[in-house]
Amino acid sequence: MYRILILISFISFSAAAQDQLLKIIMLDEVEIFQDKDSFSVEDFIFYVKNDTTFYKGFKHLRYYPHFYKSELKIIDKKKNMIANLDRSGTHFVKNNRAWVEDEFTSFSGKVYTNKIMRMMRKNTDTSSSVYAQINKFKGKYKYYTPEAFDKVFFPYDGLSVSIDIGSDNASEDKDVRDAKTIGFSIGTSDTEQSKGGVSKKLAIFDESMQKYYNYRIGLTNYKGTDCYTFSCIVKESLSEKELGKTLIRKIISYFDKDNFNVLYREYVFSYRHLLIDLDMQVIVYFGYENGITVPKNIYYKGFWNVPFYKAERAEFNLELTDYQIP
Repeated sequence: MYRILILISFISFSAAAQDQLLKIIMLDEVEIFQDKDSFSVEDFIFYVKNDTTFYKGFKHLRYYPHFYKSELKIIDKKKNMIANLDRSGTHFVKNNRAWVEDEFTSFSGKVYTNKIMRMMRKNTDTSSSVYAQINKFKGKYKYYTPEAFDKVFFPYDGLSVSIDIGSDNASEDKDVRDAKTIGFSIGTSDTEQSKGGVSKKLAIFDESMQKYYNYRIGLTNYKGTDCYTFSCIVKESLSEKELGKTLIRKIISYFDKDNFNVLYREYVFSYRHLLIDLDMQVIVYFGYENGITVPKNIYYKGFWNVPFYKAERAEFNLELTDYQIP
C-alpha cells in the first residue's frame, strides 16, 4: 500500500531537463534577483533541486529533545469524526537514542483493537502507565493511519538518531524507509513508486512531466522572514486523462533569502486507479531555535483506499515546542 508521505524534497536531474525547465519558469517579480549580483534563476533552481535543509530539519526533529502535542481524527464518508486520539508528551534523546513518553492521552471511538480495549478496561488505576504498556504492542490500532504516524513521529520503543545526513538507521521499519525514499527522491528522472501493479513516475522536473505543471518563483514574508517561493502546480487546463499522468498535484516551498533554509512546504498528492485511490495534503511549518531550523507544526489530511486495507480518511495535527538545543 502507499506509505504515509510525510517527507519531501527536490534533488538534481539531467542538464537537458533543466534547460527546458528554465524556459518555462514564471517570475512573480522581474527584479527578484537584482539584490544579489551573482544569484541567477539558474542558481535558484540549482538550490531547489539540491536542497537538503528540509531533510535536515526532520533530522533535527528526532535529534533534539522537545515537547509534542498531537490530534488525530478518523473521519467517515460524510466527514463525521468516528474516532480520535489526542496525546502530548516529551521526546527524549540520550546517547544518540531517542524515545517518546506520553504525559497525556485521550481517545474516543474504536481507535484501538478489541484486545487493547479489554486491557484498558481491566486496568483500574487510571493514573498508571497503561498507555506505556499498550504502546509496546504491535498492531494495537484498529486503523493503519495512527500506526504509520507512530513509526514516523512517536518512537515508543526507541531508535538510534544522528544529526548527519546519510546516517539513517538501517534497521528502521520498512514503512519509514519507504516514506523517506519517496519523500527525498522525488525529482529524479528514475524515481518510481510501484504499488498494486501500478508504476507511477514522481519525477516532476523531468522533461516528460514538465508539460503538466506550472513552475513559479516569487517572494513572500513568512513570520517576519523574507523568503523566496517556489511552486510546482498542475495546470488547470489539463484533461482528466492528463491529470491521470500526475501523482503530485502541488508543491510550494518557502526559502529563507539569507541562507536558503526551507521554512515552509506544502504538497498535495492525488491519484485514481482501478486498484488505488488516494488524496493527501501535507503542510510543514519550520522555525528557528538557537539558529537551528526545526519543524514547529505538521498538518496532514488524507484519504486512501488500496487493496487488502479498509479505506481510511484522517486528519492529523502535530505541534512541536520547547526544543532543547545547546
